[in-house]
Amino acid sequence: MSSFCKVLLSRIAYLRCRMLAWAILILPAVNIVPAFADVDSLHFSGFGTLAYARNNQKNISPLRDVTQSVVSVTSIDSWVLDSRLGMQLEYNISTSADFVGQVVLRDKFHANFNNSTELAYVAIRPHSNLDLRLGRISYDAFLMSEYRDVSFVQPWVRPPSEFYGWLPIFSVNGADGAYSFQSDEASWRIKAQAGSSKASIPIGAGYDLRADNLFGVSITRQSDSLRLKAAYSQWRTGSEPSAFTPLHQGLDAVATAAIPGVSAEAADLRRNLSFKDSKISYLTVGAAFDDGVWLAQGELGLSTSTAAVVPHGIVAYVSVGHNFGDWMPYLMLSSSLPSNDLRSATNDWGTVSANGLRDSALFTVNATRIEQETASIGTRFQLHPKATFKLQWDNTTIKPSGYGLWWRSIAINNQITRVNLISTSLDFIF
Repeated sequence: MSSFCKVLLSRIAYLRCRMLAWAILILPAVNIVPAFADVDSLHFSGFGTLAYARNNQKNISPLRDVTQSVVSVTSIDSWVLDSRLGMQLEYNISTSADFVGQVVLRDKFHANFNNSTELAYVAIRPHSNLDLRLGRISYDAFLMSEYRDVSFVQPWVRPPSEFYGWLPIFSVNGADGAYSFQSDEASWRIKAQAGSSKASIPIGAGYDLRADNLFGVSITRQSDSLRLKAAYSQWRTGSEPSAFTPLHQGLDAVATAAIPGVSAEAADLRRNLSFKDSKISYLTVGAAFDDGVWLAQGELGLSTSTAAVVPHGIVAYVSVGHNFGDWMPYLMLSSSLPSNDLRSATNDWGTVSANGLRDSALFTVNATRIEQETASIGTRFQLHPKATFKLQWDNTTIKPSGYGLWWRSIAINNQITRVNLISTSLDFIF
């Protein structure tokens, strides 16, 4: 058994106790019920995935998302890329209020109980059309925002990395409100949320990215087999990687040296090599069709940033599957096209003996770019009402300096790489 599986099994009992204890502590604070006593109102459920992935390159390893831990680029197989275990506790406080807590164990950089807690909120329904949530809530930017980690309800081994992998925000500490209503042909839901988020990313010894002043709105339309959704969110990055400090200091020194051309280039690199105070916006539109026979889904996203070092651009995917009894073969195409052009040197910094500084800064700015496209084919088999088996093949083409979703050898950074990735998974709910 892999070390990842052993860790999962050893921590299940511990986390169940922690979630129950946490609920007991939080519920009295909301002052809605006098005691946590009605066991019939307490519901425990969960989901999990045991998955294996293998690629055909010895100098590159994939990321499902940018919060995952550092791996060796010579490793061609992985049990942790997609494996995960989630546990959810729900308590019906009253007919109009609930508590929800969810912990997800998955491969993550600097994982701990706090950042493994994806959900922890109190939901209140003051009116039949209005839902309010306060606490740690899901980040509402995608068609699958509420079940991004639940592979059992998804047709693929993993959501397309081009669309779901670049953004480290999974949950928001804050509040949201949703208003639902019915028209003659469809049901509608309008939601707004605000708060902040935090994620650990393996930049240098580690970078705790903060998304401050986060605000988002979305609108969803559901009619028979078709669901449509549009969402917009924005935030400011409130922290800076400590690994960037030497580069920042060097660039500041060159920028203030008043050297024609060179100082202006240094100042421009300094601005674009700063996570902190960068403003990011993200607009998405998506559609999903499922009539029990055909399944089609696609999303398009446009992100912008005031700093080149923050990944941004156009991301999209489309997928089609067909059910043949318990089998559903599917196809998917996905792509990421960066808005920040590949940066190169425009001046010789030899007059200040700083060509090495310039090249390091350029490499760092370009290193986060994501430019790739993937064609996928796979099948989903319904083993049991609560378990599925999936097999998927991905063929990904990565453009030069577009490796933001991969651990790779620096030697291949300026060349095109084609990767074949075979994945299989067992997904289940309980």
